[in-house]
Amino acid sequence: MKNFVLRFFRKNKKHIIVSCKTDEVIINDQKFTFPTNYNSLVAIFGEPNRNLNKSKNYVFWDSLGVFCRYTDTEEIFSINFFQNKKDRSEYNTKKQFSGELFLNDENITNNEFDKISLGDISILRLGSENEIRYGFSIGVNKSYKLL
Repeated sequence: MKNFVLRFFRKNKKHIIVSCKTDEVIINDQKFTFPTNYNSLVAIFGEPNRNLNKSKNYVFWDSLGVFCRYTDTEEIFSINFFQNKKDRSEYNTKKQFSGELFLNDENITNNEFDKISLGDISILRLGSENEIRYGFSIGVNKSYKLL
């Protein structure tokens, strides 16, 4: 019986697939735009595990390895995905992101990168340049300018 329960929970763990193309982000088959809002995040990730209110507000999906920072629930500019526990602060998720990240149909989940600009969105590394990347962030590309 114990093995059945463990298999049941493993099978029902939500697997997140993030697919990025120029000016397009799709998370688990749902198109995403930035800035996004709290309700859109809940629709994809479910109810968050915890909130942290400091100078900014933080919302965590600890079981998925996902978190966001915001000042306005209607304007969330990025989503962060943690892949290792180097950062042990309260701003990190309790579990690591175990999903997949694709760029133009190529799996780059564990690739090293600094910033990948995709028009008005970008994928950024989490962590300093001197250490192994501990995750990634997807959101508004602040250096993008319309011509």
